[in-house]
Amino acid sequence: MLFDCIIVLANEMDKNGKLNLESISRIRLACDLYFKNPFVTLITCGWNYRNDSNLCIGNVMKEYAINLGVPEDKIISEVNSRDTVGDAFFTKINIVKLTNWKNILVVTSDYHVKRSSIIFNFIFGRGYEIKVIGASIFNNTEKYVHENKSLKAFYKTFSNQINADDNVIFERLSTLHPFYNGDLHPKIILK
Repeated sequence: MLFDCIIVLANEMDKNGKLNLESISRIRLACDLYFKNPFVTLITCGWNYRNDSNLCIGNVMKEYAINLGVPEDKIISEVNSRDTVGDAFFTKINIVKLTNWKNILVVTSDYHVKRSSIIFNFIFGRGYEIKVIGASIFNNTEKYVHENKSLKAFYKTFSNQINADDNVIFERLSTLHPFYNGDLHPKIILK
């Protein structure tokens, strides 16, 4: 299947913008896939999550891809997302819907494929083909325990929702999700 875009999910970086091994593995895999199909657009995700830095990890991932040879005009940074749900939601409403892309490839880590697939398929809904692949070597029991806990929280936040209505998703994010409702970080506001 040919994809319209490759969405690469960030993991972590230090205060100077040095990506951790997991983020590097994800962006390298995404770039390798880009070079096999240079007509796609690469989307890097992630906000300014560190209190000791003013760097958005999505922009740092973009710079890493540029240094690997991906043309700058083939990369879009989505810097509103604070987690996987936000990665899906904000890439959908701010980029994918505006371009009318339908075939989406998501790149993450191996242990994160199942949860990412569930979240992206729910958020994007019908009419989109979503494939999720993961950079290898990062799976371990602790990560799978965290993934299961996070998936339960996702189901709780979006309980009773069958279809992915963007307005309902935003309402749930802005009222129920601690990364977006003001409990842990500033409340998210759509412009």
